[in-house]
Amino acid sequence: MKNMIRGLTLVSFILLAVCMAGAAQSDRWEHLGQRSVDFRGDHDQIDVGRSEGRFKQIEIRVKDAPIEISDMVVTFGNNETFSPKLRHKFAEGSGSRIIDLPGERRIIKRIDFKYKSINRREGKGMVEVYAR
Repeated sequence: MKNMIRGLTLVSFILLAVCMAGAAQSDRWEHLGQRSVDFRGDHDQIDVGRSEGRFKQIEIRVKDAPIEISDMVVTFGNNETFSPKLRHKFAEGSGSRIIDLPGERRIIKRIDFKYKSINRREGKGMVEVYAR
């Protein structure tokens, strides 16, 4: 009887550990892509695709120099689009708020940006996109 209780306890702990690992995995940010930003008004696209997975949230991070984003459009796997209100000047090393995508977890086909680097002395900025 004691062996049976120990066995059930061990199985319970293993199942709990597997569930916790799965939950932690879904909270991990995945790097979807990055682009260098020019000084004049620039338009770039980050192609993501089906193989990257399904996502519920995205975050924009800026490095190397400050940039200004005037527009961003997320295109999903079914060609629906989402345009979060993101008109903002980002300092080097900063990032956006966490942006919730509409609906359930979705495939992101691509992300289009309209942006520019804003300080020639600091050089070109880099925009990175992460999702989870």
